[in-house]
Amino acid sequence: MNKNVISVIDGEAGSCGKANVIGEIATDNTINLGASITNCMPNAGHTFVDERGNKHVFRNIPVSVVNPNVKLFIGPGSAIDMDIFKDEYSKVEHLLGDRKIYVHEMVPLIEQRHKQYEKEHLKSGSTFKGCGAVSKDKLMRDPNLRFFETYKSAVRCTNEEWMNLLYDELDKDNTYVMLEGAQGCDLSLNHSNNYPYVTSRNVSTAQLLADSGISPERLLETIMVIRPFPIRISNITSSGDYIYSGRIGCGAELTWTQVNIAADQGSYPFEGDVDLYNNNLTKNKIRKLLSRSDEIALKQVLGNNYRNIRIEDIKLIQVLELERLYYKRKGISTYESDIIYYDNPHDFFITDLSEQTTVTKMERRIFDLDIKQLNNNIRINSPYGLYLNFFQHLAFEYENESGNFSDFYFNKYIRNYIDWLEYKTKTDILALGTGARNKKRILRESLIRR
Repeated sequence: MNKNVISVIDGEAGSCGKANVIGEIATDNTINLGASITNCMPNAGHTFVDERGNKHVFRNIPVSVVNPNVKLFIGPGSAIDMDIFKDEYSKVEHLLGDRKIYVHEMVPLIEQRHKQYEKEHLKSGSTFKGCGAVSKDKLMRDPNLRFFETYKSAVRCTNEEWMNLLYDELDKDNTYVMLEGAQGCDLSLNHSNNYPYVTSRNVSTAQLLADSGISPERLLETIMVIRPFPIRISNITSSGDYIYSGRIGCGAELTWTQVNIAADQGSYPFEGDVDLYNNNLTKNKIRKLLSRSDEIALKQVLGNNYRNIRIEDIKLIQVLELERLYYKRKGISTYESDIIYYDNPHDFFITDLSEQTTVTKMERRIFDLDIKQLNNNIRINSPYGLYLNFFQHLAFEYENESGNFSDFYFNKYIRNYIDWLEYKTKTDILALGTGARNKKRILRESLIRR
């Protein structure tokens, strides 16, 4: 029996850059990837940026479509919104060529009623894409539930047809099969310690194998993708409603301003760090920022009760966040702060590293790493190694660097962080992701277990 299945999963709460890693493996000519499987739903987007900067966003179709020789499978753990699927299909059709996408007959269709149900019943943070509601209907054998039918070259397969096509690849010698994970372990329904601020199912390699009908004996390795500072979706919905979306274990919630400044200075963000810098904050400056901030920014920084906060109770870090969001709304990512400075009042430039979610386009929240939470996810999945994406959030000087680990000099701060992370997790770091484009990473070990 071949052990040739590679699982790529997110070890945190999503948006760790799984698609970067999947795309890197899929486009590596030294790796003979025969097939790739997703069991994704449209509540998350997976973004791959090629070497030329072309951006591709995937919701249901495997990221591995970027390799023209890979067979593509959508498993029965998926759910499809046809409007979203057709749009996605049109954008990747040029990558498909004459290939088929093999869609399992048990993939249900998300309808408007499923989205509406979630908006009426979910109060714990959600993308409201209908994924949980359609899963409920599938579990309850709802007679009104519809299933995917063939669309262009995305062909509906019976269970027997789907399994035979998949096992043709699994049984080939010197051929790998990819399991493309979705969501993140910190959103797992049963084992994340975050219920009810979770997704609608379990997130693990074991679940990916089960959803795909593959024996665990076939697994070669799991690559767990993480980032130094985990994220969660915004507490603010795209319509401006405030719905709490949960935490990352016991990790302290940070601000993007803290991460931005720490990455530039080569330090680690901590509570009260920005208070160490000189500032010229006045009530007039606070009033000015409040007046030019939109409601979403005010809710994001000051909370849903922002109208009742007194000027004197607003903290320096909150003012810096409002300043950052003001420039961000104007499309400015590098700006000179009017609030904090070094000895010279005019030399504090900040580069904003903040991100939006692929689906809702709302700014993500960012947290300190809870090492116990990460170790819980490692215990469940036993990864071969960690792929540490967003390494530039630890030290901005490494942004978009690529090459081998031995070719770079790392200061004591970075070396200590890497040693600490490997010691605490008892897991090797395979690569340090430094940017959005394919292969913008510092490779430490082979991504494939030899």
